[in-house]
Amino acid sequence: MPPPKQSRPDNRSWYERGLRMTGPVHFEAEPGARPDARPLEVPKPALVMAAALIVVVFLLCISARIFGFGAFAERQSVVLAERQLTFADESNGGIRVVDATTQALAASLPPGTNGFLRGALRALTRGRSSAGIGQTVPFRLVRYADGRLVLIDPTTKRSVTITSFGSTQIEAFDRLLRPMANSTAATP
Repeated sequence: MPPPKQSRPDNRSWYERGLRMTGPVHFEAEPGARPDARPLEVPKPALVMAAALIVVVFLLCISARIFGFGAFAERQSVVLAERQLTFADESNGGIRVVDATTQALAASLPPGTNGFLRGALRALTRGRSSAGIGQTVPFRLVRYADGRLVLIDPTTKRSVTITSFGSTQIEAFDRLLRPMANSTAATP
């Protein structure tokens, strides 16, 4: 007796098997519903109003984006201190911070430290690299009269308000505003 034929799974798509989803969609009546009940229909005015609402919402979103409705803008304040800084990776994993105006070493951050500073720089440099901008233009670290401390990328117009992240982060960036003792010209 020959062995029984193995049934193979049908690897054809639902479309190839002729299972097309065409025609009206049929909903079964709920259990206990009257058999002569009319099918559920959505009134045409309700559909028109829903479509109009969707269009209005899209138009409002587009106009808000174009004209800046609801956009948050930081208030302008007097600049108390500002320093132009460039950041470069060192071979040991540290970061060399150089004052772009005087070319003096502002700080040398050892590897594995200053995680927030590294994260803020990573976010700002990602914006530069996605825009195709190099690292030659320095960042601006600005202390305002209202107490805000902000790291600004003048090329992409992006900024990180350091004071929003607590006193530890403020201290880390505040040290970069002050010149180091015995600072000399940085060597690449």
